[in-house]
Amino acid sequence: MPYYEVNPIDEDSTIIQLQRLRLTITDENLSILKNHLQSTYAKFLKSKLLTIKLGLENLKSLTFENWSYPPDFLPHRYHGRIITPDFNPVEVEVIAGLSRPISKLNPAGGEYGVYFYCNDRLISRALKSYTVGFTTGLAGKPHDTISLVKVFVFLKGESQSMPWNSSKSEVDTKHPVFLAFRSWLVKVVKDYASLSRRLSGDWPQKVFKYSEGKIKSVKIDDFRTEKKSYLPPLPKSKPRYSDLGDLNKKIAEKKPWTIGLYEGVVAVDIIFKKKKLEQKNRIGLIILDSTLEIAFKEFLVNDSNITYSQQSINNLFENRIDVHKEVKKYIKLTKTLWKKIAYYYKLRCDLIHRRATGGITDHQIEDYMKVVKKVLENLFKLKFQN
Repeated sequence: MPYYEVNPIDEDSTIIQLQRLRLTITDENLSILKNHLQSTYAKFLKSKLLTIKLGLENLKSLTFENWSYPPDFLPHRYHGRIITPDFNPVEVEVIAGLSRPISKLNPAGGEYGVYFYCNDRLISRALKSYTVGFTTGLAGKPHDTISLVKVFVFLKGESQSMPWNSSKSEVDTKHPVFLAFRSWLVKVVKDYASLSRRLSGDWPQKVFKYSEGKIKSVKIDDFRTEKKSYLPPLPKSKPRYSDLGDLNKKIAEKKPWTIGLYEGVVAVDIIFKKKKLEQKNRIGLIILDSTLEIAFKEFLVNDSNITYSQQSINNLFENRIDVHKEVKKYIKLTKTLWKKIAYYYKLRCDLIHRRATGGITDHQIEDYMKVVKKVLENLFKLKFQN
């Protein structure tokens, strides 16, 4: 009989008994073990070539691929080979893209980062370290805004060619095979992290709504020298709030009373994006209308070229409609804009003084923000990014 042939092993013929354990095996321990086995050997379990039982339960494959397919930024499948002087060729497949939110069917779907599989065994799960680009200046440090990024690295070859540690539980970041494609891998992670960040705030409409599609295939001739991720040009990044200060720096130096006005708009924008604030729209309405009223006062006092006494200002601002009439003497706004200003002022009054008020919609806040920006542009020549 050739040495490589063995007799079939009967099922349940090998039994390992653990007795007098120092640690008590709890349900939590079993749950952790189950998750580990299902994810580590997912490829084998899915192929049906391996069966793992935990107690009486046949374990199922636990995978982490759960893609979104935005038309302009599809997931990419990169494939090729890595050839190094000291090792035989290694087959490489890398799949990268933006993921979908966690679902009941795929509870692990929300773990972002880089996954490494060596010869179908998971050795690193949701890695978010410097070695794969999660640091300042590259993909950025781990943050909610880049939590859609998933990159799967599948390597196949001889055991000694695999960049795993002795226990096959971590990536050996000093292994020549890993170093051969690390720079390119970091580029891929960086570009998809930037994409996730730039689309943050609009994920439901620009990412999650695309639940079906095809993964784009890209052949990589040489991972060691490749510099591209082959993503299309990324959407423009969202302006930083500090940029708004730079944009209005000269005006703010001459008219320091304008700083609180454009920062009021910034405050509403920040609050508006806080999805966990149940009353964010009510807060936003109050701040926007207060900012507008203060803007009217600052203009009359500082920019109208008319001297108003404190008493006249006090009298004027007892009635907001009178304020509108006074400001109309100096600037020209459309009738539609003035109607909206009056409408949102009334909405704010109802919110504060009425016993019961209706809900304030996202659309109303977005619309009023445009109105306030338009008025500030007319009154003080302030600038806002689109």
